[in-house]
Amino acid sequence: MARPKIPNQPVHCPDLFGHDHSFPADSVRFRPAAYGLLYEDQNILLSLSRFSEKWDLPGGGVESWEKLEDGLVREFFEETGVSVTVRSYVTMQENFISFFGHPYHSLRFYYVVQPPSGSVVLTPESHELLDLRWWPVDSLPEERMNSYEVGIIKAARSNRAE
Repeated sequence: MARPKIPNQPVHCPDLFGHDHSFPADSVRFRPAAYGLLYEDQNILLSLSRFSEKWDLPGGGVESWEKLEDGLVREFFEETGVSVTVRSYVTMQENFISFFGHPYHSLRFYYVVQPPSGSVVLTPESHELLDLRWWPVDSLPEERMNSYEVGIIKAARSNRAE
């Protein structure tokens, strides 16, 4: 099968605040990213983004030379100060997004992670995060989160309980 031609119609990408932007299809770039679900009892660790002012899961963009799990461990540590190991793959979320005026075809991979034994000391990365906090899974700040991440957190917790 021949490689598809670049479409003439623009690609629509919402920004972090939900505003829609249109970009030429040939300007869209892939952005693989990995995010960690770190549970402590019935709580999950969430980070408050300085850019979107939304709560989300720690993690971020994976470099082209990194494996997804290696990128997740690096990003998680950069954002939280916590060295984690990856326990299990959860799911992948695909969407288009405009980030700082650039269009991306975002592939977000989610994993359950675990910290080293002992107490977890959080050190939020101040350039990207406003806060790090443990939230009860039953009382997530859903109005300040992406709905798909709320669903991922709840589904992963249900699978952990089985």
